Amino acid sequence: MLSLGNKLTLNTQPIYHFVNKRSIVFDGVDDCIITDGADTVAQNTTYSFWSKSSQTGNNRVFGHGDQYRGGFWFNFANTPLLFLGFDFYIQFTDIPAQDDGEWHHWVVYLSTNLIDSKLYCDGVLQAKTNTVSSGSLEPYTESLTIGGTQASGGSYFTGNIDEFAVFDRELTQAEI
Repeated sequence: MLSLGNKLTLNTQPIYHFVNKRSIVFDGVDDCIITDGADTVAQNTTYSFWSKSSQTGNNRVFGHGDQYRGGFWFNFANTPLLFLGFDFYIQFTDIPAQDDGEWHHWVVYLSTNLIDSKLYCDGVLQAKTNTVSSGSLEPYTESLTIGGTQASGGSYFTGNIDEFAVFDRELTQAEI
């Protein structure tokens, strides 16, 4: 069972967290978790989750209203990608972990200034391969959607997600 926890006030804890005994399987068609009021404003945020997927095409992990609004993808042109706006995104090193069908721990640090954004896989900081900053940060139009870019009519994730947490700050390497 997956449930959204209560909002926490300690800065050492996630803003919202999921407590579960099993992972959620997303079919890539329309499965998603729509949060209610979680992470509704573009701000510096860390997303931490476990995932496994064998999908080698575009695979949207989460978003905030459409594909260009605070969205994270596996396999966008074969690389992990963090979209903060049209022509305002970062691509990271192509790594097998995004589609090898095994469990991996992912940490995405979304910085509103884009350049400070980071991606970790299994505790290892991933290199940035392409930063496009000719656009600007797009304001969120929806609360956090896990397993897709938006609540309805978006693009969705194929695979499993477990232990998804959202923090209102950058985590340290030791915390990751």
